[in-house]
Amino acid sequence: MAYFDTAYLLKCYLKEQGWQRVRALAAERGRIACSVYGRLELHAALHRKLREGGLTAEQHQAVLRQLSVDEASGVWHWIPLSAAVMRAVVDLFTHLPSDVFLRTGDAVHLISASEHGFQEVFSSDRRLLAAAQHVGIAGLDVMGGDQQGW
Repeated sequence: MAYFDTAYLLKCYLKEQGWQRVRALAAERGRIACSVYGRLELHAALHRKLREGGLTAEQHQAVLRQLSVDEASGVWHWIPLSAAVMRAVVDLFTHLPSDVFLRTGDAVHLISASEHGFQEVFSSDRRLLAAAQHVGIAGLDVMGGDQQGW
């Protein structure tokens, strides 16, 4: 099992730059974990693609149907956003060095992965990857240098 952030989840459904490598990793690992917060972000990102014209209404509905099938078959393991995870996010920001840029959602991903025993998190977000060391896990990107910011 691997932990994917939302940018990687999105590449499992859309043919964005680097999608082949992300999907190959997902297939290799078999099952993917993500915070339930990532599930919310995924739906928001898909809607943004619809709103901006990157997906037609029909494509959007097809992706949502496939996501539903994948959820029902157990492809995704959604990690609950528990009170312990929220406390750990607050603690992370309390002790995070002042020169580290980290968004709330990215902190939720890092803490969710760490609190559930993952040694690594996969993302294309350079800030999330750089901050991973502050929660004691590795931030990895199988796309190398061809990614775009999330």
